[in-house]
Amino acid sequence: MKWSDNLRHWDRCKIYRYVILLGLSLSGDGWSYEASVIASIIQMPSWITHLGYDPAVGIPDNKNQWIGPVYSLGQLVGGLIAAFFLDNLGRKPTMVIGALLMELSTALLVWSGSFGIVIAARVIEGVSIGFLLLGYQIYAVEIAAKEDRGFVSSFSLMTGNFFGLLAAGLVYGVSYSASNTGWRAALGITFIPATLLLVILPWVPESPRYLFEKGKDKECRRVLSKLHGGHQYEGELVLSEAAEIEYEAMRAAISWDQAHGQDKWSAFWKTKAARYRSFVAISSQCFWPWNGGSIFTYYYTIVFSSAGITDPHLQFGISGIQNASWCVGGIVGGYLLDVWGRRTNYLIGIGQAAIMLVIQGAITIGIFDKGITNRAAGAGFVSVYLIQWFLWVTFFSPVVNMLPAEIYSAGLRARGYAIANVFSMGMGFATQYSALPMYRHMHGWVWIFFAGCMAIAFLIIYFTYPETKGMTLEEVEVVFGTGAGQRVKAALGKSSPVDPTTPLHFRPNENIEDEMDKTTTEGSPKQRMSEAVH
Repeated sequence: MKWSDNLRHWDRCKIYRYVILLGLSLSGDGWSYEASVIASIIQMPSWITHLGYDPAVGIPDNKNQWIGPVYSLGQLVGGLIAAFFLDNLGRKPTMVIGALLMELSTALLVWSGSFGIVIAARVIEGVSIGFLLLGYQIYAVEIAAKEDRGFVSSFSLMTGNFFGLLAAGLVYGVSYSASNTGWRAALGITFIPATLLLVILPWVPESPRYLFEKGKDKECRRVLSKLHGGHQYEGELVLSEAAEIEYEAMRAAISWDQAHGQDKWSAFWKTKAARYRSFVAISSQCFWPWNGGSIFTYYYTIVFSSAGITDPHLQFGISGIQNASWCVGGIVGGYLLDVWGRRTNYLIGIGQAAIMLVIQGAITIGIFDKGITNRAAGAGFVSVYLIQWFLWVTFFSPVVNMLPAEIYSAGLRARGYAIANVFSMGMGFATQYSALPMYRHMHGWVWIFFAGCMAIAFLIIYFTYPETKGMTLEEVEVVFGTGAGQRVKAALGKSSPVDPTTPLHFRPNENIEDEMDKTTTEGSPKQRMSEAVH
């Protein structure tokens, strides 16, 4: 896609898709609000005092280091449970449950009656994000057009950044107040998107791929006509060319998967193609915890203080500026997904993090760790930190939430995302729980350690990840060399759209391991889908 392509060609169907996804994106991305608001609230003196602790001393480390990680545990559990609901109840009901859980967790956090209640609220909040994140990302990739799937999938990141900025502004304002009203108002912001989501969901159609999986063919076609075009002709529904191609590819892939057991648990590892796809999905979710964010997110006042920035109002102000930059970064990065591609954005986000962390480590080791007070160095440290996270949100964040949903087939999408989420949150828990002890013991060397982790991630992505930009979900099957991908090619009569620069270790057209039905490659490549399936 060229730079301006997505800004043109607005028709009724495209507007309809965008309105739906913008409404559902109120579910948020599960991270922006977390990093901007929760991280600030737990460091506010008034909140610490409310829980019965001395703000001059803070919450004891053995308790404080649980506030962040339990959220990851909640999302880990929530993702696993959500996979069951997504496969059995549908995409819409799953998001309804997530929104209700978000309302409950927000109410408990606004109350914050005790440290135990805060921990319980954080767990429930994590569970709700497991439902909402999986629900939105899977729904978004399943209804989006191939030309702008990356952009619309990042809508949740954009709205998460917006509400995070709104709440961060409140946090900065109330940092001058010792009352409890301010932090409660900031936490209560979450009621707004959760409530709006509950109002919007009844008017949203179910995913067409879920409908076809459940044998609801007519309803599937009706939804496709709304999403991609169609009209009534003599009482019969006639899909547009784009919708018909989407339907044919969908039916070919899902029918083949169901006929050959490729929607069962064994399909995650049984073949070379399955193992490769699972490797990409799981590894893609394991990189983010190793970027140093676990320390910055929950303990940035400690980090800033060590850099000579001790004014708490200035610290909260810097956090607010950062949130404003994230709003811009989320929009730009989401749009670039369909211009530069998933793999390119991943590499830029990871690569710049490695470089910035080395710079931060050098400043800390050379100056701060020696007890030297240097305002210029402190300003430089913070500037590098702000640039690093702006680029991270721009290039990395839009990809990481979408990729597992994009590369798994319809029958495996929910469970595959849930498995990847387990690894993601497991890594997140480990780094968040160990963040404070690591920083206390390693000091500036902790940034060098994380820089090394980013360098390893860069090499893994560069040498093993494919590019999936501009492909339908079924064409992505071709990239990974699955049997369903071969059936899709036969049904549509078109060759694989594999980018020749994609670093695959095998050729999708040679020795396909899971292509059990050899009839898919026989006959005319222009045959209709019905001939290919039956």
